[in-house]
This record gives sequence, C-alpha cells and structure tokens, in this order.
Amino acid sequence: MAVAAALTRRWAWPLIAAAAFAFLVAAAMHGQRRDPMRDFRPAGVLTAFAPEEAREVENFRRDGEWRSSDPSNTAPADLSSRIDTALRLLRNAAPLRLLTAEEVARVPPTEYALAADSLRVQVRAANGVTFRIQFGGRNPLGAARYAKVDGMDGVPLVPTYVGDAWEQVIGGSGG
Repeated sequence: MAVAAALTRRWAWPLIAAAAFAFLVAAAMHGQRRDPMRDFRPAGVLTAFAPEEAREVENFRRDGEWRSSDPSNTAPADLSSRIDTALRLLRNAAPLRLLTAEEVARVPPTEYALAADSLRVQVRAANGVTFRIQFGGRNPLGAARYAKVDGMDGVPLVPTYVGDAWEQVIGGSGG
C-alpha cells in the first residue's frame, strides 16, 4: 500500500500539468478571435468622400491611373501608388490631437509654420466636392505636423507620416 501511495504522489504533478496543458490548448483552439479590421472606422481628416472617389489631386487626374495634367511633367512610375497611399492616410489616420480655436488664438501663427509657402493639397472628388489641407511644421516631439483643414475649426495634429506621404507625392512628382 505504501508503494501505491508513493506512485500516486509521483505521478500526480505530471498528470495535473498535462491536464492543465490540455485545457489551455483546448481553450486556445476553441476560442474565436475577433478580426481587428472588422470594426475599423476611418478617423482621419478626409471625411467628405472616400479616397476611391478622388479624381483630381493638385496637378494630377485619375483616369484609371493617376497622371499629370501637364504633359511636360515627368512623374515617377509609382505616382499612382503614392497618391492612393496618401489619400488613404488622410482618410484613416486620426489626428493625434485637435487644438481648439481658443488654443490656436493664444499662439502666434508662425509657431505652426502654416505660412503661404507650406505644403498645400487640394483633392476634388468626382461629384465636385473639394477637400483642402495645408501641412505646417512638426510639433516639438516630431510625431505630428500642424495642419489647417478647410471647414474644420482649430488645428489638427496629424501624424508626421501623413504629411511625409504628401511631400513624396507633391515634392517627388517633378512638379
């Protein structure tokens, strides 16, 4: 009887560990994972229309592919993907913060670098709706850029990569 008790104690912990492992495996295999993209809601500043509806961006027009309106302008081969990416970022990337009109009024406009020579983008949809954004300087941390959006009160701090994508479109387009 003492031998049976010793054997029972000897196998008890490995059996408990195996049962716990089997339970964890069963729970992991049975559990349903939620698709994170299923509940995705665009939160960017481009709310007037979907990126697919854009037909004109600055000096470019979409007729299947994005092309320069100026035949003498030599655009890079990846212009269409650059514009499509930049439009999706405007639609999907939420501003990190929105400075209210009161906050903006307390600071000189030069602090935001939203001068006449800063990057401006105008997008027109097929139905004629126009979206305009002006990208200013980077915030002190460098994670966001100040922006001015027509029809929006205040100054949104858009992620830096949104402005950088438009710099590549406008600055790298040859025009």
